[in-house]
Order: sequence, then structure tokens, then C-alpha cells
Amino acid sequence: MTHNKATETTASPLLLLEIGTEEIPARFYPSTMERLREIAESMFADYRIPVASIKTFATPRRLTLIAEIAASQEAAEKEVWGPPVTAAFDKEGNPTKAAEAFAKTHGLSLTALERREKGKGTYLVAVVKEKAEPTEELLPELLPRLIASLSFPKAMRWGDGTFRFARPIHWILATCNNKKISFDIDGVKSSNSTRGHRFLAPAAFEIKDSKTYVSQLRNSFVVIDPEERKKIIAEGIAKLAASAAAVPVEDEELLQHVSFLVEYPMPVLGDFPAEYLSLPKELLITVMKGHQKYFALEGKEKKGQLTNHFIIVSNTKQGNAVMVKKGAERVIKARFEDARFYFDEDRKVKLADRVEELKKVVYHDKLGTLFDKTMRVAALADFIADRCCPDKKEHSHTAALLSKTDLITGAVREFTELQGIMGSYYARHDGHPDEVAQALAEQYLPGHAGDRVPGTATGSVVSLADKLDNIASFFSIGLSPTGSEDPFALRRQTFGIIAILLNTRYPMSIPALLDKALEPFAVRDKETLMADLIKFFEQRIDSVFQSSGSTPDAIAAITRFVASDPLAAVKERLDAVQAFKTRPDYESFLLAIKRVNNIAPKSDMPPVREDLFAHDEERELRKSVAAIAPKVAAAIAKGKYAEALEALLGLRAPINTFFDKVLIMDKSEEIKQNRLGLIKSVQALAFQVADFSKLSEQ
Repeated sequence: MTHNKATETTASPLLLLEIGTEEIPARFYPSTMERLREIAESMFADYRIPVASIKTFATPRRLTLIAEIAASQEAAEKEVWGPPVTAAFDKEGNPTKAAEAFAKTHGLSLTALERREKGKGTYLVAVVKEKAEPTEELLPELLPRLIASLSFPKAMRWGDGTFRFARPIHWILATCNNKKISFDIDGVKSSNSTRGHRFLAPAAFEIKDSKTYVSQLRNSFVVIDPEERKKIIAEGIAKLAASAAAVPVEDEELLQHVSFLVEYPMPVLGDFPAEYLSLPKELLITVMKGHQKYFALEGKEKKGQLTNHFIIVSNTKQGNAVMVKKGAERVIKARFEDARFYFDEDRKVKLADRVEELKKVVYHDKLGTLFDKTMRVAALADFIADRCCPDKKEHSHTAALLSKTDLITGAVREFTELQGIMGSYYARHDGHPDEVAQALAEQYLPGHAGDRVPGTATGSVVSLADKLDNIASFFSIGLSPTGSEDPFALRRQTFGIIAILLNTRYPMSIPALLDKALEPFAVRDKETLMADLIKFFEQRIDSVFQSSGSTPDAIAAITRFVASDPLAAVKERLDAVQAFKTRPDYESFLLAIKRVNNIAPKSDMPPVREDLFAHDEERELRKSVAAIAPKVAAAIAKGKYAEALEALLGLRAPINTFFDKVLIMDKSEEIKQNRLGLIKSVQALAFQVADFSKLSEQ
């Protein structure tokens, strides 16, 4: 979404619409601004009103549209098809009542109606000219429709009315070319007045010239453009942080959110007692961000180490900074005291002693308790570690057993986003090795697209086990994602598994992992479920590979190997195919293989018999297959897929010569089947590397 910086140089006629409300949740605004622009654009088009520009702005208590529009509609013609001529005129050619009524309905004379062919008949057609109405006369109808068309994640009614909006509407400013546009929404009448800052300039005032709207609001302590507020906040934070020899902890999400919490941003530097720095950094940041929307600061020289300073973005004047600072410091100290209480109390019980308590927490009514979930994850972690990093099996098993224990601690119950992270602190306190503690913090990684993968082998194993169990368990009870619905984030977790497997290069195929993950569940038709799961993974893998620059046809050529090979090997095969496509001899080879694919039987064939060969070209092709097959197999075994493709190039000439010189469909059924079997053997050899039928010419 792009925001337009508020300007006061827009040419007239200018439409100005401001919807004044109670404070709307900040999270609603970015998408609402975009929807307002899109709906306005669509409605102006429906009303045939040309638009030069549309800009949308928002503060916590107002949503604004500024549009440069034409003074009148565009004229238009529309064709209305009427009755067939046979029904419009009698045998003498006199108009019937049907023709007269049709003409009268559209304000035309009978002679103005046209006759046009359609299908097998001739019909009367009225060409109706729609005149261009002044825009100002259309807006009293258009603007209420525009406001009513806005939707929100949550809407409400108020008073005795039936109108729904994000929050109650208190005023509506609507002018065009500086003339008031009058309409009514649920008892609120539009006017040419707005209001300033709720506390600093609450009185209503008129906007006599729409070009001064922005400056008048600014004089009333309202910065209408969220991008400008964001810039003011960012610059203010940077300046205050520098004064404390610190830098802000980067958080674009918080910056955007806060920009929609204030109309007149004023950053203020606050402090808290340094004793709280003994608490986990993530806990302090979460308290500051989650509860108070404060910005944490870290040392300028010691990046990653928090300072005992923070920044509040207040909605007031600089003169109130001291009061804001004192209030914020009092609140944050109380919040940190609560956090310290949870942290201290949680550490009184070892994580290992909490495992049994997980039996009291239901994970899902069809999937048992958190204890059941933990046991499944531990078994999967053992399975993966055994085959991929046996030296980490003990750590992986321990981390898996402890992985969900922090969910029942006070700190995580209060700050759910710290799951795993708090567990890592408690594990270190309990004396567990760093890798076990780190794995607890990494078990939910990657958490979103582009997020980092676990940095330890133990963390990778536990994260894989947890995600595989989530996917297998919910698929097993019929709760797979449908359409846009994915309440258990299974698509995201699948992407996470793919990222980890590509990063770790673990030598296990996805079906092998899924088969183990499904073991604890009673599944009626496991074969069908496995097919669905593999397809689900293939779709995500396709997306990942395309985003890394691979072409759809190259991906399709290697997708079948997802069902048998480790994912990292599949990616290497894909890279080799992608590079192969750039060779100058690629197309000639592809044409030769396509000749094979076009005629190769779909069913299995009996072994090729050399005693049935009647031509040297048959013998040469058979000899080439026999010579190249070991080279292909050896290259694939070593993961050298480029070498396997290079070896296949040796088939091009004998394939073409065979097809040019030998008639496949011999009169002798035995010879014909033998030649088809020879072709099938060529296809099978090429198929070991890639499905060339899916590749396209360059």
C-alpha cells in the first residue's frame, strides 16, 4: 500500500471527505485506508466521474479522503434491446403496444428506435443518451454509499441505530469545490466543519477552503498524514536515543502501529531502575511493546544489550513531556515488577518437574493433552536424530521433553509470544546444556516467511518434530487447510519444514518423515492421507522453488523426486536441470527425448531381446543405453546431477538415428513390442534424472 503525503497544492475541484469517530483500533487503519481508496475509485467509475487523484489519510479518530475529480460526469450512451420486430409491428407494419411502450419507457419516438440483428431475429434497440450531471449533485447519493461500503474486522452499532461502523461516528466533513455536500448517516448530518485534537484543540471549526484543510488541522494539533507522523516519530526516537548513547531496537511493526495511535506525536525519553536489566531482554522488550507500546533502547556500542531507557510516543505537546515521562516511568516499573514476580516464581519449579503437569492441559479434544503431544514430538525427535545427527540424540530428546513445559509458566501465560524463549532461560537456570536451552528458543522457528531457521542441530530436530506432528495430527483428524482457512497455520509450518530441510540437508525424504509422524494416529486410509500430505508439501515446495528463481517447467520435471529423495537433493537436481536448460544443445536433446516420450508405452514392457534386432541402429541405441546407464546411476548416487545430464546427452544421436532409420510398428508383433521395449528403456533411463516431458523449449 502506498500513502500519499498530504499536500495543499491539489487543483480544484477538490472533494474532501472526513469521517470523525471515536478512536478506531490502530490495526484496522492500513487496510481500511487502502479499501477506502479502492472503493472510491470504483464508485467514481460507476458514476462516470473522471478522477485525477485519490488520497486517503487517517488518525485514531478520523478517516479522510481527498480526491481531485471532474466537475461533471462524462456523457454516455447505452444500448437497450427491446422486443423482436415481429412482436413490435403487425402484418401491416403498424406499431404494436409493445413497441410503443418500449419507446415511451426510454423517452424516444418510434422513429428513433433502431433495428439490429441478433441470432436468428431482428430486434428493436433504443440508444439512450445519458447526459452528464454535475458531480456536486451526485455526491449526496455517492458519499453515504461510500461510507456504508467500508468494512472492518469488527464493526459495531450504537444507540438505537442499525448502521454499523468500526466505532461511533461523531461528525462528517464533506465539501466539493468548497461547497458543503449535505447528507445524513444514522442521524449524523454532514457539514463543512471538523474538530482538532481531542484535548489540545477540541472545538469544531469550519473548513472554508479545502486547500487549507491540512494546515488548519496542523494548527489544531492534528497531523493528518500517517507517513508524516511515522517520520516524526522515527526521527524523534533516533534523536532521543542518541542523547542517551543508545539506539532504538528496530521494530517496524511497532512504529507503524504507534503512528496510528496518535494525532500529534511527541516522543519522550523515559528511564527505569537498572536492576530490572537482570530480567531476560525479551521479557523486558515484550512488556514495553506489548502492554505499553514503548520503544526499547540498546547500547550504541553494545548492540543487543538493553539500556534502562525507553521512549514513549505521547499524543500531546512538548510542554507536557515531564508529566508524560513521570507517568510512563511509574507504569513501566509496575509492569516490570509483575514480570519479575513471574520470572522468579517460575524458576522455583524445574522444567523437568513440569512435564507431568502437561497431562492436565488439553492440546486438542481429539489429539489428547500437551503431555501426549510432547511424547509424540520426543519420539519423532529420536527418529530424526538417529538418522541425521545421532550425536545430538540425547540433547534432542531432552529438549523435546521440555519443549512445552514453559506454556504452563506464569510468564508465558501472561506473555504468550515468549513461548520457547522463556523456556530457554529456565532450562539454563536448571543446569541444562546451552544447546538444549537454545533448542527450546528455536523450536518455533522459522515463525514466518523470511524468518531465520534454527541455528543448532538440536533446535532443527525439535522444530522439525514439532511441526511434523502438528501437520500429521491435524490432517489425521480431517482438519487440513481449506481455501483461505488455515486456523492451525499448517501451511506456514510446512514452509518452515521445507526451510529447515533445505538448510540442514538432512538425508531423509518427506514421505519417510510423514510416515513416522502418522504412526501414533489411527488412520483408516493411510495411503490416501499420505498422498494428500505429499501433494500438500509439493505445492509449498513449488512455491519455494519458484521464489528462488526456478522456472515452473523445471520444477515440474523434478517434482516426482519429492516422494523419494531428501529435499536438499531435490533442490540440487532442480538446479542442475535449470542450468542444463541454458546449454546450446538443450533443445536438440529435448526434441530427441520428446520423440521417445511420444511413442513410449505407458505399461511395463518385457526385457529387450537383442536376437530380435534387424537393424544396426537398434543395436547402437541398445549399446548406448547400456554404456550410459552406469554413468547416470553413479552420478546420481554421488548427487552429481549435472554429470548425469551430461551423460544423457550421449543418447541424442542414437535416438535420432533410430527413429530416422527404423520403422517401429513392424508387421511382426514380436519385433514391434521389442522395439517399443527398447524405447521404453531409453525413457526409463532419462526418467532417472528428470521428467523431460514436463520441460519446455527455450
